[in-house]
Amino acid sequence: MKYILLYNPVSGKGKFRKKVPFIKKYFKDKNLKLDIYESMFQRDLETKAMELAGQYDVLIISGGDGTVNEVINGVMKSNYRPAIAILPSGTANDVASLLGFNKNIKRSLKIITESEPVKMDVNKINNHYFVYAIAAGLFTRVSYHVSRKRVKKYGYLAYLMDGARDIFNKYKMDMEIITNGKTYRGNYMLALGLSSRRVAGFFLFRFSKTKLDDGRVDLRLIKSADHFRLGRLILFFITGGKKRGKDVHLSSNEFIINTSDDIVWNTDGEKSAEGSIKIEVYNKALLVYTSKKSKKRFFNKTKTSN
Repeated sequence: MKYILLYNPVSGKGKFRKKVPFIKKYFKDKNLKLDIYESMFQRDLETKAMELAGQYDVLIISGGDGTVNEVINGVMKSNYRPAIAILPSGTANDVASLLGFNKNIKRSLKIITESEPVKMDVNKINNHYFVYAIAAGLFTRVSYHVSRKRVKKYGYLAYLMDGARDIFNKYKMDMEIITNGKTYRGNYMLALGLSSRRVAGFFLFRFSKTKLDDGRVDLRLIKSADHFRLGRLILFFITGGKKRGKDVHLSSNEFIINTSDDIVWNTDGEKSAEGSIKIEVYNKALLVYTSKKSKKRFFNKTKTSN
């Protein structure tokens, strides 16, 4: 087995670099081949992953959700699909959490080197791939709008400060959604699509029963409101994503969403498209390492175990 660690030195205030010697020793002690590549600039890892995909059995990603998104876009654009594993080191680590990885390096490395990967869906919006979340509207610009410098200085607080300002923007997004042979039209302040039940650090246990390998995305459309926007959004999260009132909930492997060109779409915490989009699900397109608990919680039953 050949492994390569691709890591973002900026993620998590740059603390991950200090853990690299331990990781090198862990692989050496197990007589496993490990190469290491440190990202040089933003979007660097997408190109590098595409170049290296055919040379390794496993790509280990260290960074936040944005870093994971970069690498998976590179792999999906390659003719080769090595397995993916994550050592979380970012400010937001939703993908890593879904797969059962935390910042306990030894535990995470044990999952990577002593278990078998499982197949996971990968989603696509126009020409951009993503893992678990797509959104537009209220608060969705925060994750990519805040500069790396501010995140490095303030951590998660930087996102909260930017989000507090976003509440004053009146989001009224006119959308036409075509899926499952039907058309839905409305004016929404938030469109949120998930292939899991976790987003922004919250577990939305009442959002849906979707899994990471069931070939579908669940889409929630929250109606626009002139008042109590923040209250409605807070209620959505504290009730675990419960559907309320005239909000719309759809589930499908494909959506066509027609809207105005000024609507910006966020996938896995990164700006990825503007205006009208097409969402597609590639069922079980990628091998990923996951903990036993996460496999049971977020995947359908399979024959492999770890």
